[in-house]
Amino acid sequence: MISQKNKITQGQFALFIIQSQIGISILPLPFRLHPIAKGGGWISVLIAGAAVQIILVVIWALMKRFPSSTVYEISSQLMGRFLGKVIALAYIVYFLVLGGTAMLTFSNIISQWMLPQTPKWAVLALEVIIGFYLSRESLRTIARYFVLVCFLIPLLILLVAYGYTNVDFTFIHPLQEAGWWNILKGAKETVTAFYGFEILLIIYPFVEGQSGGKLKALFFANGFVTLFYTFTVFTCLITFNPEQFEMIPEPVLYLIKSYRFHIVNRPDLIFLSIWLPIITTSVSIYYYAAAKGIQYLFRSDNHKKAVPYAALICFAVALIPQTPSDVELLGKVVDKAAYGFVGGGPLLLLLLSYILKKKERELS
Repeated sequence: MISQKNKITQGQFALFIIQSQIGISILPLPFRLHPIAKGGGWISVLIAGAAVQIILVVIWALMKRFPSSTVYEISSQLMGRFLGKVIALAYIVYFLVLGGTAMLTFSNIISQWMLPQTPKWAVLALEVIIGFYLSRESLRTIARYFVLVCFLIPLLILLVAYGYTNVDFTFIHPLQEAGWWNILKGAKETVTAFYGFEILLIIYPFVEGQSGGKLKALFFANGFVTLFYTFTVFTCLITFNPEQFEMIPEPVLYLIKSYRFHIVNRPDLIFLSIWLPIITTSVSIYYYAAAKGIQYLFRSDNHKKAVPYAALICFAVALIPQTPSDVELLGKVVDKAAYGFVGGGPLLLLLLSYILKKKERELS
């Protein structure tokens, strides 16, 4: 039985999912979308957001049948102790690799834009320290920090919105220049930018209230992230012409760097400074999710003991890639694996729960 002191409200839950989804992927997303969908890239984001809503319903339906269990425990209940632990171990590895990949991507951005002379391991070590400190706390404490950090998001929106002082809407015309097939391909490319919501598989039992309220919170969170991503991509598409897109891998940062203020020389550094706490939340989420899995496997009474191991493994994963091609390969592997762990795994467990007619009574 989960203590009431460890539970979070549905409002905190919604902000938790928002923080989980908003990550480093938004920075290069317009650059990745433009060659595929052209001016219709923002439509690809809307389609991707709708697809994620469907995935969220599948995960919610699974968790609704086992309201007091995480995905680690559900696996054992449906597939037996041995296979259940194998699946639990697979999810732990997935969260660890995902955490390491997020750390690596962000450290590369920091090294390129802020600290070009700082060793890679030093930047990663700072991320580990911050993520470790946060993820060893209770879920309620983490959620409170997430609520605090969420107040930074409007500042990011304002910084991006300032780009409307110099835009050209003809850059996105015609909207169907790439064709609907390529717009759909762009949506497939965009779905990975929404990842992070799979933390639902871990934190659902800790959320107060009935399943209907939790589903509404999920819809609100994903809807907000979808609109935020669409707004950011659309702004970049009407700011840069097609030739410029071929030369700017992080359009969002180049957009903000182009601003001219009398008292600020590098507004992109301000953007990254605001972005840093938000990225820290994403990293700490993966530490927490992996630590909860390790706690389950070794039947520990507290996830805190597992956090140092999770943090060190993520640190090691982030250190492995040495070249840009290595980083790209790791990103592709994670993207492919995510389809199984985020979509296929929950769907399989949901179908098994119906076939085996297993479920728990929903708690109030």
